[in-house]
Formats: sequence, structure tokens, C-alpha cells
Amino acid sequence: MNTMAYIVILAALSVQMLVAFPEPQCSNYDFQEKLLEKTVRMELHIELLEKENKELKNQQLLTQNNYNADLAALNARLGEIEAQILANSLNTEKRISDAADTLTERYTNGYCATNKIIFRAKLSKQSLPLTTQQIVVFDTVQDNVGNAYNADSGVFTSQLNGTYVFQFAIGNPTGKPGAMFLKKNSEGIDYAIAGHTSGWNIAGKTAFLYLEAGDTVYVVGEGHVAGTYGTDRHHSSFSGVLMHAC
Repeated sequence: MNTMAYIVILAALSVQMLVAFPEPQCSNYDFQEKLLEKTVRMELHIELLEKENKELKNQQLLTQNNYNADLAALNARLGEIEAQILANSLNTEKRISDAADTLTERYTNGYCATNKIIFRAKLSKQSLPLTTQQIVVFDTVQDNVGNAYNADSGVFTSQLNGTYVFQFAIGNPTGKPGAMFLKKNSEGIDYAIAGHTSGWNIAGKTAFLYLEAGDTVYVVGEGHVAGTYGTDRHHSSFSGVLMHAC
């Protein structure tokens, strides 16, 4: 058998097979089954999405609740801080007011009244000759708050520990020189001289001293000391004041 005859036979057999076994067709049942399968899958997917959405909503609600709780706690804490600040402010104002009242009471009715010490004295005589190291008695007392200065002896006696300021002055005419020395418990502190040049000379000194209760301060002189001439011409004087008690 030649090649051409073989090809013809094969072609004939193929035609017969096509006739005996036609191409299968999809039935209505198969279509509905596939549609149902897709529908079921879609519903399952939708349920899954709804579940995820519900979980997201729950998570969002939980987050919102936590935020609200944290915000409420923060607001409460801020309220406590504001209340504490207000209480501290009121307490500070009260303490300042109490301190001011205490100071006012102390310095108007107590401290100043009991610790106020000041004196001022002058010589009543126009001229007073002195022997060496003689205590100058300033006998005319103009102020003596606290009674620490003794007009009979010319000695100031400290009643309180503290810082004091003392001043003394000497005035002399020409030809009558003299000197005055400020002393604390016989210790020389300072001195002034006058009467060594023409006309009237007036010299004065100021001293800051720390005294303890019982210490004495006074002025000694030598030569000549001029006192009061007329009404207001006080050539020689002695004064002191307590600046700070401690």
C-alpha cells in the first residue's frame, strides 16, 4: 500500500470517529451548579469580610474607650494639680500675710519698743578744764531712750548684744587746746582734737562697735573742752544708738 492510500484511509477513520463521538455540551444543571458554587463562595467571602469589619469596629471601639479612659484620667490629674497649685498659692499668701502681721506686731508693739536704745547728751558748761584721762560727763541729756546712758557718770552701759553707732565731738577756741578719746571698757577706740589753730575748732568722730550686754562706752579728755555758748551752740557732745540687736 502506497503512502497516498494510507492517508486516505486515516482520513476516513477520523470522520467516522467524529460522527460516533460528538463534542459534549454543558447542561442547564451544570450551569446552575457552577453558579451556585460561585454564589456560595461569594457569600463565604462576604461573611469573612463582615467578620473582619466587625473585628475592626470592636478594635476601634476598644481603642476609643481606652483613649477616653486615658483622657479622663489625664483631666482628673490636671484637676488635682490645679487644686494643689491653688492650695499652695493660698498657703503662700497666708504665710506671707502672717509674716507681715508678725513683723508689724514685732516692730510696732514688741521688738522696737523693747530694743530701742538711743541717747544724745551735751556739756552744759561753757568751759571745762580736764585732767588727763578724766571722764567727760555730758550732763545735759536730750534723749535717753532705754536709759542706757548715765548723766551722772557720763558712761553708757550696753543692755543688749548688738551693733551700736557712737558719735562724739569737741569744740575749742584758740589757745585752749584739748582732746577727747572714745573708749570701750577702757580700750581706746578713737580720738579728736580742737583748739590748736586760730579761731574756733570743732572736730568729731563716728565709731561702729559691737557690744555685749554690760559693756561700757565713754569719753575721756585732757586739756580743755568747750561746752554750750548761747542757746544752740553746742560745741561738744556725745551720742549713740543701737542699730541691730543680736
